[in-house]
Amino acid sequence: MSGIQIQRRHEAVTEDEYGCAFRRILPWGSNGPSDTGMGVCTVAPGAVTTPHSHEDHEQFYVVRGSGRVEVDGTRTDIAAGDALVVGSHRTHHFENGSDTEELELVSVWSLGPLGGKPELAGGPEEGR
Repeated sequence: MSGIQIQRRHEAVTEDEYGCAFRRILPWGSNGPSDTGMGVCTVAPGAVTTPHSHEDHEQFYVVRGSGRVEVDGTRTDIAAGDALVVGSHRTHHFENGSDTEELELVSVWSLGPLGGKPELAGGPEEGR
């Protein structure tokens, strides 16, 4: 085995979580919840994910597509290249308004705010 660990997309396990096709990447080899981690969430055309909250802080990066995110009742448009932080216990979900294009996001989560300003990770400020 080489010194490079690779999870190939076509070989990865993808499961339905919160209404999106979710592929866990880190922790390596995990297929369940973890205190820290990274994954890819793919929202099908026209789909809306399940509103939910959790103890983790979560950072998202929009890889492709566009849509809307709602956090604690506040909605805003998102598109490829955008990044956002959802603090602990904040109810959130994503909407893909496209009829043809998937909305794909990288998700990184941790029990701590991962270097974000604590007041932004837990407060209702704009731009989260």
